[in-house]
Amino acid sequence: MRRRATAIKEINDTLDQLGLVAEPPINSEMPLRTPRIRFSVKSQDQVMPVETQELIQTTGDLEYGSPMEDEEELQSILTEPAFSVSELKSASTYVECISASESIKTAYTKMSLRKYSQLVVADQQQPMQQAIKGIISFQSMTRALMGGSPETVGDCLDTEVCFAQIHDDLRSVVGQLSGNDVVLVIGEDKRLQGIVTAWDLAEEFAQLVDPFKRIGEIEERLRALVIVRLGKQKVGEFLREQGLSGDDPLAEIEDLTMGELQRVLDYPEHWGQLKLTFDRNVFIGALNEARDFRNRLMHFRDPLTELEVRRLSSLCETVREIQL
Repeated sequence: MRRRATAIKEINDTLDQLGLVAEPPINSEMPLRTPRIRFSVKSQDQVMPVETQELIQTTGDLEYGSPMEDEEELQSILTEPAFSVSELKSASTYVECISASESIKTAYTKMSLRKYSQLVVADQQQPMQQAIKGIISFQSMTRALMGGSPETVGDCLDTEVCFAQIHDDLRSVVGQLSGNDVVLVIGEDKRLQGIVTAWDLAEEFAQLVDPFKRIGEIEERLRALVIVRLGKQKVGEFLREQGLSGDDPLAEIEDLTMGELQRVLDYPEHWGQLKLTFDRNVFIGALNEARDFRNRLMHFRDPLTELEVRRLSSLCETVREIQL
């Protein structure tokens, strides 16, 4: 799949207006799966737009025109992880702790009743990172029992604990979970804020899989619809007139995005030729909603509600019923 010339131009024009540059440069050669793009302020011999100066002054993080004494600080301001630990629900969920002096029976009972696979061992709730002594789990209990006659939580302690900061890139946590059962999340105040397990990650991303599949099916079926009933030539001419394509619109028809499909279908002449039995405004409104769902899912920032998933599923089923 290729990046559209119009999309690339729009992105770069916006960056230019803000006085920012991207690294790597955003162009037609950039892979669609580029893992991270850094944005930085243009060199000071270039003019920074008033809007960007006001933005920087408002945030208080930078003062335009002053020497850049710490380039790393600048980069941290202008970039953020594509998906951070903070966006996992479990990263900001109450974590129950148990004292090392408690009995194994107490730990076992709490874990069984509350369906915990482990408990953080500390002398107080929401402890500072340095006050965390370790973790007790069913596995650590079993190991201790096989090697002796443990009585307290401290006798079953697993001291090899992995930590992550609340704003760390999620990829670092994924790597830690490949060899550990849990990762403890530390907040900005250096206290325990949450706990992440492989199950939490699986549950989080499972919520994205089905909606993504349905959106993909909607797009594929609508692309086929406009190609079969309108023809590539007609759609290509429309894309060129609307400024939605580069020099070769015919090469881009099979990559039409949800938003572009919406504009093609919403054009009165096209809608009449498609001979669909739906109300145009209502159907286009549903596509616009699906496009919003897609944008939210693409940025992993706002998972769909149960009602929104049902609405997306209904649209997919409706599109599925259209005969080509």
